[in-house]
Amino acid sequence: MRKVLATVILLVLVSPLVASSEFPILDKQVQIRQAHLAWITATQEIRMQAAIEYVSNISAGQGTAELYILLADLQEQQGKIQTLTTHVALNTALRQLQQITVDFRKELRTQMVAYQGKTLVLINKIQTAIENNETMLSALEDTYWTIRQTNELWIFDTRITNAQTILNTLTSRGYNTTEAQTKLDEIQGQRSELEAAYQARNQNQIHSVNTQIITLSNELREIVRNLQIQIPQEKKVQYWIHVGERAVNRTATIISELETLGINVTSLQQIHTQAEADLAKATDAFDANDTQGAIDALHDLKGDFIALRDAYRELILKAMITGDEKTKVEQTNTALDDTINGIDTSIEK
Repeated sequence: MRKVLATVILLVLVSPLVASSEFPILDKQVQIRQAHLAWITATQEIRMQAAIEYVSNISAGQGTAELYILLADLQEQQGKIQTLTTHVALNTALRQLQQITVDFRKELRTQMVAYQGKTLVLINKIQTAIENNETMLSALEDTYWTIRQTNELWIFDTRITNAQTILNTLTSRGYNTTEAQTKLDEIQGQRSELEAAYQARNQNQIHSVNTQIITLSNELREIVRNLQIQIPQEKKVQYWIHVGERAVNRTATIISELETLGINVTSLQQIHTQAEADLAKATDAFDANDTQGAIDALHDLKGDFIALRDAYRELILKAMITGDEKTKVEQTNTALDDTINGIDTSIEK
């Protein structure tokens, strides 16, 4: 019974709090992404419409056929996004939106050259169109922030509740959870700061509070580790395969989002492909009862995560990522650090 309970401690209590903002419950995270995409695609649609109007003026309506087709493609994707329910589907939609944007820019450039369009005039018309639609775009922005705040706080509360349930169970079975309870209470105390940060729509403040929550969660993990409960090696391997799956899925989401921003993600995709392959090796070995093979593959996966983390950091240092995406990348890097360290200390080759 103590071995089973030990597994529950690590899998249910420590994991959600260590990555408190990295792997939220999927449907809530999907809703946040949908709201964000609704906002940014509406902005992109306005830009495209303004560009088409300008090309129509300088070409007497002759240079807009392909641009209208691409605008229709964008609008079709907009309609689909709100019906998607998984991160995989959203990632596919993001790639399609990114390709539409790239194709539109190429065609726009071609028509600007063909009809001697003036770039500064085009930029001014696009900016004017954005300003003329400020009310609509502000409403979409408000919706995004409302959904983001509501869902992130719900995720936080759910994880605290789950952790508290586990601590209560441990206490009832004779474990001394005083130190763990104090740390969990400290994490719970961050809720008001987190809520205030979202209400202020302050990205830096949100990042700061989430960083503090992650730090406290790491401390809680150490407290649990110090309970020195023995867990079978197979359970440890199974757990880290599960963590690896979530990390691979999360980094895929980040890479897709960076790609839509026009960032060159070729090297990130190559590393991620290797991570998927090493994760598959670990899973296959574990299913074949080859524990050592699974351990070796997990350590290879750890190397992939190190490469991904370093690549993300390089993008941040080069100031290629800012705002909301920078916060997401930094938080993901924190989760990757935790996964890297966890694999290193939990399962030896």
